[in-house]
Formats: sequence, C-alpha cells, structure tokens
Amino acid sequence: MDWSFIIGYVLSLIALLFTFDSISGERERGTLRLILANALPRYTVLIGKFLGALISLSIPFTLAILMNLLVISTSSDVHLTAEAWGRLGIIFFIAVLYTCLFLALGLLVSARVQRSAVSLVILLLVWVSLVVFMPGTLAAIAGDSALPKATHGLYARSWQLHYALEDKYSSRWREARGDSRKRMEVDGAFVSEDAEQQEHLQEERLKQQISQVNRARAITRLSPVTIFQHLLESFAGTGFERHQQFLENVKVYAREYREFVVDTDKADSESLHIIGVREGMSEKPVSPEAVPKFEDTLNFSKDFNIAAIDLLLLTLFFLVLLSGAYLAFVRVEV
Repeated sequence: MDWSFIIGYVLSLIALLFTFDSISGERERGTLRLILANALPRYTVLIGKFLGALISLSIPFTLAILMNLLVISTSSDVHLTAEAWGRLGIIFFIAVLYTCLFLALGLLVSARVQRSAVSLVILLLVWVSLVVFMPGTLAAIAGDSALPKATHGLYARSWQLHYALEDKYSSRWREARGDSRKRMEVDGAFVSEDAEQQEHLQEERLKQQISQVNRARAITRLSPVTIFQHLLESFAGTGFERHQQFLENVKVYAREYREFVVDTDKADSESLHIIGVREGMSEKPVSPEAVPKFEDTLNFSKDFNIAAIDLLLLTLFFLVLLSGAYLAFVRVEV
C-alpha cells in the first residue's frame, strides 16, 4: 500500500473531519457552556478533545500498519532487521506527529469560528492549499527560477572539449609517428586527460542539478505534506539524500577501482605501465575475487542527521498550531 499517499492526504483530511466541530459544534448545541460550568479547566477540555481524536485515528491506523507488515513479512524476499524495525518505528512516529498537526489545525479553526459549517469550509480550503496546491506550485516556481543547462547543451560542451583536446594532442601524435612506444604514451595521456575533463563536466552538471533540487526542497518546506514526504523518504532510504549517498559511494568505489587497476598493472613486470591503452597495460588474467566489490549500504545516523531539520520543522508546526488552538479556546465566550 502507498502509505505516503494514505497518510499525507487521506489521514490528514480525516483528522480535520474529526475536529472541525469539536468546539464550534459544542457552542452551537450549547453543551460547551455546560462543560465549562463544572469548573473544568479549558486546557483539560482541549487536551481531552485532542487525545480523543488522536486515539480514534491511531487505533485503526496502527492495526492497518501491523496487518500490512504482517503480509510483507511472509515474503521470503523480505528480511526485516533490527535497523529496519527502528526505521519503521520512526516512520510511525512521524506519521502520528503529522496527524497531530492537522488535529491541532482543526481545533484552532473550530475555536475561532462560531458555526461548524464555516469551520469545515475553512479547513477544506486550508487543506487543499497546504496539501494539494502548495507542493506542486512551489516546486514548479523553484524549478523555473534556475534551470540547469539542457542535456543537448551538455553533450555539445562535451564534444567541444573532446575536439579541443584532440587539437592539443595533434602535434604530439605527429611527433610520435613511427614510434609505437611513444604513440602509446601519448594515447594514454590523451585518454586520461579526456576522462578527467569529462568527469569534471559531469560533476559541474550534477552540482547544478543538486543545487536546483535543494532550492526547490527549501521552498516547498512551507507545506507540511512535503516535509512529511521528505522525512518518509529519508528514513525509508528512497529519497534525494539517499541518492546523494549512493553517488558518494560510487565515487569512492571508482577511486578504489582505479587504484586497483594501477596497482595490478604495476605488479606485472612485463607491462609497459601505460594506463588507458590496452596494448600498454598488463594482459595477465585477474581473479574475480580480487576485484573490489561495490558496497552501498544505508547509514541510519547520517539519515537521522539529514532529517533533523525537517523533523524539527514538523514539530514546530504542530506546537504553534496547538498553542494557537489553546489561546483561541481560552478567548471563546460561552
């Protein structure tokens, strides 16, 4: 099941439907006056309504999550380790915190208006703005603000650098004509320099894309559902930060693999040690076990540090809305 959609959209809407008339409905029916006539503190009433709605939502949500995990755990291809259960626990906590945010929002609006129908209309408009409209619109605005170079432009620049390097080495190739050893050395130097400048070009392109994505993510943090989705992706190991970790691991592996190639070639006394040219490198067979293996693992502490800002923002949203609901409820006249 797509729990990101269910929690981000469906559960948040249900949370508003549970609280839109919590206070305004009581005022319309006249029961709020009876409750407060018993010298019951207003914060107790507010917390009771908040916890009642939270428990009513949490019980079926928790059962659904457990049933889903039970079905998943029956698969022989899925092995939930202790770290995986820890990540699932944090994701569940984030989902509950996200739900609390909308419960607090519902209580705030319900305390500010006198009629439950008006409260429902306002909350639906706010929900559409925060959950549906803002994420896509803000991302589009951020994306158009600084578009990276087009792909065809990157290819053109790549070939331009390649041809410029060929012109640079043309004189050296002419000098090496008739000398196979020197020609191989020039070819090796050409291949190494061409690979280096192409790598720099790709890194420049990647930095532009990462900068654009980070800019878009910073702007879309105004929407709680976007913050929730970022947190969900971070701890599930499927988000943008996870992709950046993968790229870092690829760079580390590429460096290790190059060092392995150079060291293996140096160990062959019969090799010409001209890296980048087939004829200039060792032709001795290499055991597959000796080749470095690529490892790409999740790092829980790194994921948590990256997600800390989003987690604090979501908590701050909740505390501000809950505080606003309390202040609004204190001023309610019955």
